[in-house]
Amino acid sequence: MAFKTPLADKIRPQELDQVVGQPELLKPGQPLRQIIDQHVNIPLLLWGPPGTGKTTLAKIIAKQYNYPFESFNASTDNKAKLTEQINLHPYDSFVLLIDEIHRMTKTLQDFLLPYLENGHIMLIGSTTENPIMSIVPAIRSRSQIFEFKSLSESDIIIMLQRAVDEVYQLDKEQIEPEALKLIAISADGDLRIGLNTLETLHAIEPNKLTVDNVKKFAQQQHFNYDKKATKHYDYLAAYSDSMAGSDTDAALYYLTILLKNDDLPSVVRRLREIPYTYIGLANPQQVTQIVVAANQAEKVGMPKAKYPLMFATMLMCISPKSGSFDEAWELLDEDTKHPNEHPMPRGLRDMHYKHSEEITGGGLIDSPFQSPKQIAKQNYMPKGLEGKRYYYPKDNANEKKLGDQYLKLHKYIYEQDYKK
Repeated sequence: MAFKTPLADKIRPQELDQVVGQPELLKPGQPLRQIIDQHVNIPLLLWGPPGTGKTTLAKIIAKQYNYPFESFNASTDNKAKLTEQINLHPYDSFVLLIDEIHRMTKTLQDFLLPYLENGHIMLIGSTTENPIMSIVPAIRSRSQIFEFKSLSESDIIIMLQRAVDEVYQLDKEQIEPEALKLIAISADGDLRIGLNTLETLHAIEPNKLTVDNVKKFAQQQHFNYDKKATKHYDYLAAYSDSMAGSDTDAALYYLTILLKNDDLPSVVRRLREIPYTYIGLANPQQVTQIVVAANQAEKVGMPKAKYPLMFATMLMCISPKSGSFDEAWELLDEDTKHPNEHPMPRGLRDMHYKHSEEITGGGLIDSPFQSPKQIAKQNYMPKGLEGKRYYYPKDNANEKKLGDQYLKLHKYIYEQDYKK
């Protein structure tokens, strides 16, 4: 008995002009589109949420370049399979799609590098993780990186309508108004979810598609969120806001929902970022502990990852908070809009080129390491901003201590208090 071809494969675009979404990448004249149109053989790293067209684009590139296509999963496949794929094409360049490339071992990456260098393999790496954070420099430095965005509801509706017309051949009388729109909303930017939902509903009721059936089915899927189905981002926001608000129980509840719905990567990303935003100088040691726990969770994966993530979440909630970085940034953002209006002291300019001292005065500033207490009493601020203050410590024990030192250093360097 032959396997049934999924709807997502039946309706998969075969040409660039059939692809929906990603206009900032694939419209004529855009960098990625130019690479494809000119058949440039260069490794590509495509990152973004699932169901946004990364695999589809890799297959279209292979077709347009007239290259053989091979697929490799970095989570489950091994060196033997990679070697076999290379040996299948001993004299020809071919497209190699590596899914979940952020999980590729260093050994495999090293093995792959010579084939990337000589153009034998046109690598297309697909990942939901930011390559800047998750791909080792050896691969990253040889690749062009492009970010894929979640699809809009209108993008998904186009593909759903195409499936209804070309695969299921339903007419307008068999489809209730708004039914496709509700499927697109519940897909939340992931075309694969939308097509899978349509496929299931058609299997249940082949001759009609009703709003009521879509609602009943959608309520049993994903997170059981509200009709608008901004589920993924709503729960992430609730998780972050609960930690900012120091509500441990609420944060653990939202964490559990996210993990039960396989969103470990988003949780890890949040826990790498928000400790610096919400805690910062109020408790630097716990910031480090939280980030270490998040990294450990990523290494061990689910289900064991829940323990370091619960640990990190509780530390986030229980720790004293500080919003001093955001406040400082607002002040800095305003003063740096027109940096040419505030020239820096000449002595701070670069001195690592010939005649820099004569041209700009670079390097003529006093060395702090040859001064008493290794602190030079001289102006570092740009013209017009002398004595400007950006950091205002919050009311917690650690920042009070750091704040006192901050004020003492300013007074020592400039021999006066901050301007009022």
